Amino acid sequence: MYSKAEQVMGDILIDYFNNESLWKIDGRTMAAVFRRFDIMERYLNQAEGAGRGGAMANTIQKVNFHTHCERCRHARGKAEEYVEEAVRANVSKLGFSDHMPYYDDRFGLRMPFTELDDYLREITKLREACRENLTIFRGFEGEYVREDNAYYESLLSREDCDYLLLGQHFYERADGELINVYQLENTDDYEIYAANIVEAMRTGYFRYAAHPDLIFLNDFPWDIHCERACDIMVDGAVKYGFALEYNANGFRRGKQLYADGERYPYPHDRFWEKVKGTGISVYVGSDCHDPAQVYDGIVETAYGKLEEMGIAVRTDWIC
Repeated sequence: MYSKAEQVMGDILIDYFNNESLWKIDGRTMAAVFRRFDIMERYLNQAEGAGRGGAMANTIQKVNFHTHCERCRHARGKAEEYVEEAVRANVSKLGFSDHMPYYDDRFGLRMPFTELDDYLREITKLREACRENLTIFRGFEGEYVREDNAYYESLLSREDCDYLLLGQHFYERADGELINVYQLENTDDYEIYAANIVEAMRTGYFRYAAHPDLIFLNDFPWDIHCERACDIMVDGAVKYGFALEYNANGFRRGKQLYADGERYPYPHDRFWEKVKGTGISVYVGSDCHDPAQVYDGIVETAYGKLEEMGIAVRTDWIC
């Protein structure tokens, strides 16, 4: 027997998948399906959007969980300026995720490790000051490196750190060598990059993968390595119920002529076509490096592109 709630969920699932045989699934499993793939939210968003002529943007609250500031050494503007712009733009939730400093300062273009505490104190102060107008979250965007699990756990155990985003600007080969994705000579390692991301998904440390298709900014012809890398990441996200980010900052870089045609460096349409229809949770991240970019026209472009592709977007907190 199904409870009333399970009956409602079953009806929606049957409508969503157009498959009457779903009633063979027991109620507990049916509920688990909802929790994992967030079908309820998507169903309601699509139903509401259809009632308004399909205008997805009209039903979405303004949020951004991918925000940098001048501490990363390649953005402009203090954290306070990003908050001011978020309030002006009627953003309801703002997540600061500046590039994670590592204890040995192994990567460049980010705050030194000595600034970590100051950064979190600054964001916490802004969070308290703006509580009535804006919900602020404190976090970092960082690479996953196998030997650093204790470091990620130490950050997440702090009361002043709310989340980590996965931003795999460097990936790790089997021998531990860290490779910069901006300095590749071919596509041979693409599957290794993708496997790194899936390994990070499995840890539970990260809330979502920022620009998972970043590697396609390299100018190489589309080949079997590209195809397999996409499949590895998409299959991993499905398996682990892991969210992916559609990164608006790639649009800010403008269209360029690549070996596979004129396109933006990222997001890459071929990757996102594979995401479509999988039930993977998708967030739009501004990846802003300037206060004016917190929720600009480029962010709206990203939402519009996903609507055209038929991919629903989440705007709730990444819980």
